[in-house]
Amino acid sequence: MSKKPSNRNLRLVFAGGGTGGHLFPAIALAEEFRRINHGVEITFVGSRGGLEEKIVPKYGWPLTLFDVEGIKRKKGLSAARALAKAARSTVESIMLLRRIRPDGVIGSGSYSSAPVVAAAKLLGMKTAILEQNALPGLTNRALGKLVDRVYISFEESRRFFPGGRTILSGNPVRRDIITKLEDRRGRAERFSILVFGGSQGATAINAAFLDAAEFLTDIWSNLKVVHRTGQEGFDTVVAAYKRKNLKVEAYEFIEAMGEAYNSADLVVCRAGATSLAEITAAGLPSILIPYPFASDDHQTVNARSLEKAGASVMIKQEGLTGSLLAGEIRRLYNDAQAMKSMRERSKALGRPRAAQEIAENFSRLII
Repeated sequence: MSKKPSNRNLRLVFAGGGTGGHLFPAIALAEEFRRINHGVEITFVGSRGGLEEKIVPKYGWPLTLFDVEGIKRKKGLSAARALAKAARSTVESIMLLRRIRPDGVIGSGSYSSAPVVAAAKLLGMKTAILEQNALPGLTNRALGKLVDRVYISFEESRRFFPGGRTILSGNPVRRDIITKLEDRRGRAERFSILVFGGSQGATAINAAFLDAAEFLTDIWSNLKVVHRTGQEGFDTVVAAYKRKNLKVEAYEFIEAMGEAYNSADLVVCRAGATSLAEITAAGLPSILIPYPFASDDHQTVNARSLEKAGASVMIKQEGLTGSLLAGEIRRLYNDAQAMKSMRERSKALGRPRAAQEIAENFSRLII
């Protein structure tokens, strides 16, 4: 594809989503492109029913939705239907890209990115993908062989992609979070614990932390607990804390996660790539409980990477108990030196400039 004409604004298409782990890095990167190029024209493409359908319009970007679904683990008629949808979405993507004529297309992962990135490659457009996890999924492994750039978040994933086109950039973190982290307040007197699951909450973490609270009542007055429960678990969790007569700050969802990280000493959460990028950008110690049903168990691989670096403690869900979780919390509460070491090692892993580095690198490729 020819270089961008000088008489029009930069045009980009972001493809992918489905979950926050794929969507929010794309939003963070789109925000960065807009920061460095105010006239940039951005279009998002995703799948019907994905999180992008609700989130992207809030940012004011155009959104096109295709009827596409994953093929992995499907057989017979289900697999044939998924393949037919992928083929139709690829044709629709070609038509869309011919109309928009973007200077570049960036896939953020998930099956919904495949038709768009593949169509862009067929049309000779510049392409890139974001790989958020230590263990890439099948979609990105396939697309990685086609695209001009692969931006990875973990060194462990480099072996899955062509060496000359792969860049260890880190996972883009939204600017509203980075801005809050750059304006850190002093620590509160109480030891602050931030608890959350994925973008939709996590029943197992909610239950385990409620059980753990029973073993922490003697120090509870010295703790500040901020618990993001997710919508489905909110009423149950709040009622349980009331029965236990334990004071917490409970929320269905926290929009201002930058502020939540800013006041936290310790995070208890899943091991999704976006959460880990935010935690390490904040330089926070964490207790990670990987979601065991993630594709190829990639969250365990993510968590193991941070644990190996000394930034986190990993507890696998199959062995998770309230007693075990409380024991780890108590140990870190009582060990200021361990907390200091984990903060330093978490901070060393953080890449708060990931969005800026990717935007600058991809801009050099297409302009």
